[in-house]
Amino acid sequence: MFSTIANLLAEHPWVLIALVVHGAVLGTVAYLILLERKVASWAQDRIGPNRVGPGGLLQPLADGLKFIVKEDYRPAGVDRALFSIAPAVMILTIIVSIAVIPWGGTHQVTRTLDVTGQTTEQVNASAAAIVPVNGDLVTTTLKADAGKTLADVTYRYPFQIARLNIGVLFIIATLSLAVYGIVLGGWASNNKYSFLGALRATAQMVSYEIPLGLSLLTIVLMFGTLDLGEIVDRQAHYWLGFIPAWNVFCQPLAFVIFLTCIHAEANRAPFDVAEAEQELVGGYHTEYSSMRFALFFLAEYAGMITTSALCVALFFGGWHFPGLGSNIVAGEPSVTNSLLVCLLRSGVFFVKTLAVIFVFMWVRWSLPRFRFDQIMMLAWRAMVPISLALLIATAVVIYVFGALYGADGRAFMRVGGKMALVLLVVNVAVTLVTAFVSLIIPPAPATNRKVCVPGSRFTRTPLPASVTAARAGA
Repeated sequence: MFSTIANLLAEHPWVLIALVVHGAVLGTVAYLILLERKVASWAQDRIGPNRVGPGGLLQPLADGLKFIVKEDYRPAGVDRALFSIAPAVMILTIIVSIAVIPWGGTHQVTRTLDVTGQTTEQVNASAAAIVPVNGDLVTTTLKADAGKTLADVTYRYPFQIARLNIGVLFIIATLSLAVYGIVLGGWASNNKYSFLGALRATAQMVSYEIPLGLSLLTIVLMFGTLDLGEIVDRQAHYWLGFIPAWNVFCQPLAFVIFLTCIHAEANRAPFDVAEAEQELVGGYHTEYSSMRFALFFLAEYAGMITTSALCVALFFGGWHFPGLGSNIVAGEPSVTNSLLVCLLRSGVFFVKTLAVIFVFMWVRWSLPRFRFDQIMMLAWRAMVPISLALLIATAVVIYVFGALYGADGRAFMRVGGKMALVLLVVNVAVTLVTAFVSLIIPPAPATNRKVCVPGSRFTRTPLPASVTAARAGA
């Protein structure tokens, strides 16, 4: 049995990677809730959870047990099928989107096979049989040893669940499906507050997907690919010999726009108007309880992990870290024959992701919630035009550098120091122009103003003459 499992994992390493990644992500989700409460306590100068387990470390288990034993309440009048499908849609889209995250580069393996007496076609078939499903055959070298014919088969497989050449598009497309879970949950609850929360979430997520996509396109234009693994590989070098060639240094404005948009996409404060307790009781999940509510809760934190991992891959070099190169192939920094290096790279990627998640929590307990009209104005009057201007400026820079140095049309696939400096100047220029334009364009119409409604019981009416005289005499 154990040998069968070992052979399965050798032929399909993505199965083991999938088990580890999903186990780590779902386990991290539980402890992110504890981290959220600890960050809140630090911000508010209090202790936080410290009763369950040493230092409160078992608090997530207590919270999970509480959700399991709570009454699974379902109000009368709800759509029974959609009421249960909505939270499942939320968590499913998040789990699927994790599949294309490139955690640790590419592992190269060399195995020796006994191919004595085999023809060339049989040798090739034997070599192809040991290559994993998502791997690539590199070379097959024959040699003689003690009267036997041996074949050294070298193959590679990525340290990710699924290798897609449209990884960026896949993540954005699957995450955008989460809005269906919110809409279905709000509508199926048969509650006007839940439905209002669902409508708010839909408008917000659709609005911020536009600047999110435009900020992504600036990175896609720079490298000419949608493959997340290649985007990370192209950042695995240095400018001036010591500055990591991470996109955050040459596209800081794109990073700020992307970070703001993933806050809005995750419905996190200060963009949590879809579940504003003071206005909507609880938002689209007001009528949910027990594990149905827990799935909405877990989907929010799992979405934070996915979007933070995407942010790390696009702007912080992914697994790249000084000292973890271990290059064995020139021009391909991701390839290594050390499994330990792949594991260390995965750890680096995970730590970077946690750092971005900490920013989520830091912002939540630092900024007040926006009004809904402010959120919409921020998206359409600020984020969309700024991200579009940055995309056009980036395209011009790439065109100029390609015209100067692009012998094969792919010269910009790795950003050099000169081009990075020009892109940084462009980012600063777009920021300054935006600040100047914001001073001269007319302000947005005032939407948060008092309106006199004729016939309303709140309309101010003149006091009776007797009351006015009594007040004057007093």
